Amino acid sequence: MAESIKSYIEDLFNYLDVYETNYSAFETEAFLQTYHGIYAVFQALRKQRDKAVEVDLYFLDKIKQAPISSSDLRQLTVQVLITYFESEADTDGQSNRAYLYCRDLRPVKRDAAFFEQHLVPVLIREGRLNNNLKLNAFLLNEIARYINKFASALDTNLSPEQFGAMADHSKILELAQRRISLGTELVKDRNTLEFHLQRVGDFEKLSAKNKLFAHYLEDWRYLVKTSFWSKLQAALGTLWGKFTGTFKSFRYFRLSLSQRKPAYLLQSLLIIIFIFLAIYVPLKWVSYSRERLQNFENRAKQTQNAINR
Repeated sequence: MAESIKSYIEDLFNYLDVYETNYSAFETEAFLQTYHGIYAVFQALRKQRDKAVEVDLYFLDKIKQAPISSSDLRQLTVQVLITYFESEADTDGQSNRAYLYCRDLRPVKRDAAFFEQHLVPVLIREGRLNNNLKLNAFLLNEIARYINKFASALDTNLSPEQFGAMADHSKILELAQRRISLGTELVKDRNTLEFHLQRVGDFEKLSAKNKLFAHYLEDWRYLVKTSFWSKLQAALGTLWGKFTGTFKSFRYFRLSLSQRKPAYLLQSLLIIIFIFLAIYVPLKWVSYSRERLQNFENRAKQTQNAINR
């Protein structure tokens, strides 16, 4: 198994090299499959300590071959994957040399704090990862999954005020963590933070700050987009409802006419209706007259043809 995972690790770092030197040849799907192939072995290495140490040293050797900061993808992939390796596979402190090497390069040593304060801002900055949205979403999900699994427990009772006080990048991370732990249909539940944030327009405000934020919120179906025609239809529907409701009660109708705005509205509607009728009725009458004249001419021709026979 150690040789097999070494092959996957070799492939992963080759993909990182391609990303940095020839991005047009970079294969996102193959990169993600290789990442998953490496991660799938971590649990088994918990019981195979000699192999875990061997893999750890191989990781360390590959990591040292290039600066971690040589690209955004290398930094994100190495720091996240090696932290998972230490958390999943290292049970006795004997297979954590690669992790300690990476941690020493961090400005913040705690994993969750480093991920949130440094990696997520790198991830959500516009233009990062060559605008590869699939790669971006995958790494955000991996960071959120790690924090949920190994760091602090998710606050399921987070208030809108607490959410609003967060930094923008922390808000996106928080929403990603909640989707992993609580489900992907939170915005449909009236009791959730997501439902409230959508109702008061906070998602629209957040999406306006960053194109990547807008992408995530649209992809998660938290951002509701309405076309001009749907807005116009809703406005006309509301207006028609108020208009018809006025006539349901004579007393209410009389009261409405005593108020300036409803009176102006009613007068405007009546003017529009009469203008419409003034145009529609003559056009309809002309159309009817033409139809009758055409029928008369057709009958005259038929009669003439019958006489000529």
